[in-house]
Amino acid sequence: MVEKKIFRPVKRILIHARGCTAQKLVKKAQESNIEVVLVQSDPDMTSTAADELNDKGRLVCIGGNTPDESYLNAQSVIRIAELEKVDSLHPGIGFLSESAQFAAFCGNHNLNFIGPRVSSMETMGNKSNAINTAIASGVPVVPGSHGIVTTSAIAAKVASEIGYPVLLKAVHGGGGKGIQVVHEPASIHELFHQISTEAKSAFGSGDIYLEKFVTSLRHIEVQILRDSHGNTKVLGLRDCSVQRNNQKIIEESASTMLPKNLEDKVYKYAESLSDAVDYNGAGTVEFIYNLDENDVYFMEMNTRLQVEHPVTELVTGIDIVKEQFNIASGGSIENIKPKFKGYAIEVRVNAERAVLQNDVVNFIPNAGKITKCIIPEEKHIQILKSIDENKEVTPFYDSMVVQIICYGKDRNDTIEKLLSYLDTVVIQGVCTNIPLIKRILKDDVFVNGDYDTNYLPNYLERTDKDELINAIELSAGNNRTSVTIDHLRVEGSNELKVLAPASSIFYSAPSPSEPSYVKEGDIINASQTLCLMEAMKMFSPLNLKSFNSQNNKLYDPEMQYQVIRIHNSEGQQVSQGDLLFVIKPITK
Repeated sequence: MVEKKIFRPVKRILIHARGCTAQKLVKKAQESNIEVVLVQSDPDMTSTAADELNDKGRLVCIGGNTPDESYLNAQSVIRIAELEKVDSLHPGIGFLSESAQFAAFCGNHNLNFIGPRVSSMETMGNKSNAINTAIASGVPVVPGSHGIVTTSAIAAKVASEIGYPVLLKAVHGGGGKGIQVVHEPASIHELFHQISTEAKSAFGSGDIYLEKFVTSLRHIEVQILRDSHGNTKVLGLRDCSVQRNNQKIIEESASTMLPKNLEDKVYKYAESLSDAVDYNGAGTVEFIYNLDENDVYFMEMNTRLQVEHPVTELVTGIDIVKEQFNIASGGSIENIKPKFKGYAIEVRVNAERAVLQNDVVNFIPNAGKITKCIIPEEKHIQILKSIDENKEVTPFYDSMVVQIICYGKDRNDTIEKLLSYLDTVVIQGVCTNIPLIKRILKDDVFVNGDYDTNYLPNYLERTDKDELINAIELSAGNNRTSVTIDHLRVEGSNELKVLAPASSIFYSAPSPSEPSYVKEGDIINASQTLCLMEAMKMFSPLNLKSFNSQNNKLYDPEMQYQVIRIHNSEGQQVSQGDLLFVIKPITK
């Protein structure tokens, strides 16, 4: 791969991002008097980022609905950059932002890639290489294979040496994907092949490495900036320990549990690693704080802007995005001085519905049209959003729709201000996790700050599940008891409609090579899967039982039904309330 890192003034930039991040990048570029070319997919052409463009801004459609048809099409991105005569490209926070190949592609087309050198990305973007770089730099790492594990037999051997439980992780994984806990030797072979297959599909590589699974930890990350003159600035840390399925929900500008001596260590380690790979731009070095051992281990480095970077901006006074532009222009950060004042918390508002599955609260994406949107402006609140009234939350991308970042004088003050602010926010038309976030902010365990990354699953286990599910529905303007069986009856018959619960993609079978879940004429029960509904990269099985709530049983769970008609074709997009099936109860 050819290394061609360009540093020159950023004057006209292509922003290759969507959602909340795209909105911020457009705003910051225009504040810096940089002309903007924003690429958006078909569903994103009316996005809040597009609304942010000024008179000099250009909006260009990059392609179809899915990421493969649009944002992941590197050839199209570069072609648009050339046609629009941009000098620079900001890759955002997802899609191709951590692709060394894409960064090299930009350099080979004389584009100033707003990010690190290709060599830095190759080293730190490959988890195995990153671990070996950490070891060489004297940075402690979690015990494990410290390299690619080529077979399940080798994985089993390493696991037996370091002890179960262990983690299987995709070398090129990220965002909580390509990761699996293995608790016992009997399952390691099957899970190894499963994760390898998933990783190859998601990241283009099935390479796997293995490490010890730390059972009680805090997720700590350090924000760094580094310029082409060798100046490294550490901008403090963030604690991201409130998470679900390895996806962050709440991020804070300090940790309630990390002692000062270990805080100083992670700052030193982050700086050492950044210098070791000759890093340029904004990056985040992530660490595991092992509560049982009272020690820290290097986890990974994100060679891009992070979703939660505004938390650091509020407490340091450093505009990280503008410094990205400065560094990419060849500028120096020698004289920037973080102020480290106050406290900040970010919450990620996701468009998702809570459902009870086997007595466990799970969350499924909830696409649809925003019918009401009140997100007030406050001096202590920063908002990044991808929604507005009458805009669509599409089923094609991730579920985050708003980032709310609150600043206060200390942690308790910030929690109180954030809670008060969330009481003024109204989002209807789709369900969001705001009711859950408010409950977390009031929870004694969270407020006291003594918890690990198991906090959120444990909270969901001890909370009133039905009350939480109903609160999420009500906050979206959905009254689950207002729909009755009479609304679903086909006039003049005993047939019943089955309507789409949210905007999604309809699939009748688990895969193209497998038979459909149901056919017309089949006899089914309320627990039997009818189809798969895909929204925001998640596949959710749909059955009749999922429409029932504690106080409103639309479909009798004890009754059998016959499938009379199936109304959708494979891969068809459906909107909330669209007809999916017509069924008929079987009376004995």
